[in-house]
Amino acid sequence: AAALSPRGSAWSSSFDRSLGAMEALSHILNPWQVPLPLWCAAVVAKELALQGMDGAVSFFGRYIEPLPSRKGPKPIQHRPMDHKDFLYLAINAVIETVFVGHLLHYVWFSPKIERSLGSLGFLNGAISLYFVVIFNDMLYAPMHRLLHTPMLYKWIHKHHHRVMYPHRGNVDARNEHPVEQIMAMGLWYSAVQLATTCVGMHAIVIPLHIMIMVVCACFNHTGCDLSFNCFGIGFSVRAHEMHHRKPNKNFGQLCMWFDKLMGTYTPYALDAK
Repeated sequence: AAALSPRGSAWSSSFDRSLGAMEALSHILNPWQVPLPLWCAAVVAKELALQGMDGAVSFFGRYIEPLPSRKGPKPIQHRPMDHKDFLYLAINAVIETVFVGHLLHYVWFSPKIERSLGSLGFLNGAISLYFVVIFNDMLYAPMHRLLHTPMLYKWIHKHHHRVMYPHRGNVDARNEHPVEQIMAMGLWYSAVQLATTCVGMHAIVIPLHIMIMVVCACFNHTGCDLSFNCFGIGFSVRAHEMHHRKPNKNFGQLCMWFDKLMGTYTPYALDAK
């Protein structure tokens, strides 16, 4: 057979590189390599699960005292959603499905993860879950603060802050720029890796952490005056409302440890400007 000309060889090499890039992208977007209809069904299933958890938050939220800011005689004017909100929510629904797919793929296949019931212990269970929560906030809070620098705030994070008094739960929590969503998910995955390296991890930790993150994010974007302390992690919806009202404060998600270290923590104040 005749040898390829230099030009033909270059085209062939370029085509091979393109195929390799497409294959890599396919594994990023679809880590389980399932057929497209099943992948779309996973998006729908994930959305139904989120809406179910958000519905539970709304139900139990009826029995929780409202935040002081929601008790005044003058009702709060809420910004209606627009086309950009719905676009970002749709894109983020896909990003979340890809991320959960990677987490579950890690749980199912990684040799670092214990999967048998008999291998579940205090260290790779409760302690590992505690570490994931802490490490996630440890990584997220500085990144969140970085997003408040003028350029990044203008082009990325400002969208989320168009709501000063969150009230839609799951919807307001996920209504952020897709770039921010990707950054947050990347740090979450890094927190899982850190916890695994430190104390090991049982497979049950991942779904439990997902549920904790979803439920707390939903409550953080409601008017419920929920707060609790779990082994030093002091969660309070008041802290996150203060972030929406004073955007240069309270960058953490579930605890304010790292805001106190950064000097960005502020306590709740009803008349804060």
